Amino acid sequence: MKFWGPLSLALALGVGVSPGAWATTALSAAPTANAKLERFDIALVDAPAAQVFLQIAQGSPYQLLVAPEVTGRISLNLKQTTVLEALEAIKELYGYDYKVLTDKVYVYSNAIQTRIFRINYLPGRRQGESDTRVSTSALAVAGATSGGNSGGGSGGSNGGGAGGSSALKSFESAQVRTTSDANFWSEVRESLALLVGSSGGRSVVLNPSAGVIVVRAPGPELVQVEQYLQAIQVSIERQVMLEAKILEVSLSDDAKTGINWGAFGQLLGGARGGQLAIGVGQPGAVISPTGTALTDGANVITPGAGGAINLGAMGRGFYGLAFQATNFAALLNFLESQGDVHVLSSPRIATLNNQKALLKVGSDELYVTGISNSNTNNSSSNNTGSSTSPAVPTLQFTPFFSGIVLDVTPQIDAQGQVMLHVHPSISLVNEREKILNLGLLGNFRLPLATSSINETDSIVRVADGQIVAIGGLMTQELRGDRTGLPVLSNLPVVGNLFGQTQRVNRKRELVILIKPTVIPADGRWPAELSAPALPAPPTPQRTAP
Repeated sequence: MKFWGPLSLALALGVGVSPGAWATTALSAAPTANAKLERFDIALVDAPAAQVFLQIAQGSPYQLLVAPEVTGRISLNLKQTTVLEALEAIKELYGYDYKVLTDKVYVYSNAIQTRIFRINYLPGRRQGESDTRVSTSALAVAGATSGGNSGGGSGGSNGGGAGGSSALKSFESAQVRTTSDANFWSEVRESLALLVGSSGGRSVVLNPSAGVIVVRAPGPELVQVEQYLQAIQVSIERQVMLEAKILEVSLSDDAKTGINWGAFGQLLGGARGGQLAIGVGQPGAVISPTGTALTDGANVITPGAGGAINLGAMGRGFYGLAFQATNFAALLNFLESQGDVHVLSSPRIATLNNQKALLKVGSDELYVTGISNSNTNNSSSNNTGSSTSPAVPTLQFTPFFSGIVLDVTPQIDAQGQVMLHVHPSISLVNEREKILNLGLLGNFRLPLATSSINETDSIVRVADGQIVAIGGLMTQELRGDRTGLPVLSNLPVVGNLFGQTQRVNRKRELVILIKPTVIPADGRWPAELSAPALPAPPTPQRTAP
C-alpha cells in the first residue's frame, strides 16, 4: 500500500484494517506536483477493495470516487508502480473497472454492469468464390440389344442393332475452389455469446448499422470482451495496397524456350542489394529470397520461413520469382531484353485485411449455347388438303466474358507479412460460325464461341514491399503470310512460282507481377504509393524553325 509519511501504520489502523493485512514502504518525500508519475511500492493481503482504492489515491493529484457497489477483498504486491498502473493491474486481475476524467477517477464494481463498445465496420455480408477447373468430356453410349453390338446415335451395328442413344458427359480432372464468407457482425455475435453467455442477467446486444455493441456482464468478463474487441479492431483496420501488372511478352528468337529469369540476377549484379530467388514452382514448394542476387537460374532453392513464397496446388509448372525492389522499372527493362512487352493491365487497388479484391476489365458477348424444340406443329387446311409447318426451334444464349480478371485476397499479420490468394485469368473468346441443316427450315448459321483461357490459382506469402512474379504461361501461334505478284500468285498449279507463303511461329508468355504494400495504421501512405508506378515519358521539345 502507498503511504505518504511515517504514520502509515497508524493510518492503516485508523481506517479499520488489521496490521497483519499490510506490508508498507514509506516514501521519503511528500507528493509533488508531478505525483501522477511518482512511483511507489504496494503490498497487501486480503484488504477491503474500497479502502484499497481510496488509499492508493491518497496524497496524489487524483480525486477518486468509489461506487457504493464496490465490494470484495484484494491481495497484491506491486513495486515501483504509479496510481494508474496500480488501477490497471487491479482491473486486469479483479475486474474493477475505472474511468479517468481530467483529475477524477471513477471506480466501478466488478459485479454485473453494462458497457458500451464501438466497432467501426460496414454492416452486411460479403461472399465470394474463386473457381479454377479443368474439365474433359466423354461420350457415353447406351443402345438396344436386338442382336449384335449396337452403336450410338442413329444406329449402325455389326449384327442389325436397332439403334442407340448417346450422351456427352463432362468430367472434372482437376479443380480448386476457394470460398470466402465475410459475415463480420454474425461472427462477433457468436463469439461474444460464447464469452459472456446468458445466465445471471448477462446479455449481448449488437447494432451493426451504428457500430455499437452493448454487453451486460461481470467486470472480469467485460475485461475479456474489451481485449477481444480491441484485437478485432486492430486486425480489421489493416490495409494493403495491391499494385499489379499483367504483361504479355512476345519472345524474341533468343528466348523461344521462355523468359530467362536467371539473367535478371546478372542485371542486378548484387550492387543494388537486390534479393532474388528463382526456381520452378511445384505443388507445396517454397521459393525464398536469398541474401545476394543469383546469377544462375539452375540454383536449387532452399525452403525458408521469412519472405517465403508458398505455391498452391494449381501452381504446376509456372515460374516463381521473389525479389526486393521499390518499383517495377528494373524488371520491365529486363523483360524488354527478352522480347516485346505489352502491358495488358496495370491495376492498383487498396483493400482491407481478409477482404477479396476483384478487378474485371473486358466485355461480355452473347453466343448460342443450346437449341430446344417444343415439338408442336402448326397445321392448316385448304381445299386441296392439309399442310403442317415445322416448329421454330428456341435458341439459348449465354454471355461469354473476354478480357482480364484479377482476384486477390490478402491476409496481413502483425509483422507486416502478407499472404495472398491470387487468381489471375485472361480469356479471349472468338466467334466461329456453325452451319446446321434443319430440313424444311433450311440452313441455320449459329455464332458459336471458342474460348482461350490462361489462368492460375495460387497462395503466396511475401513480405511488405516484395514483388511476386508468376510466369511460364506460354502460348504459341502459327501464322501464314502470303506474298507475291497480284493475280499471278493466285493461279492454280503455277501460283507458287510468283509468290511465297511465310509461316511465322510466334511464342508469347504471360507474366503477372503483384506488389503488396501495407499501409501504416496512421493512414500515411508510403511515398512510392503516392507516385506513379512508372516514370512518365519525357516530353518532346519542339524547336522553332
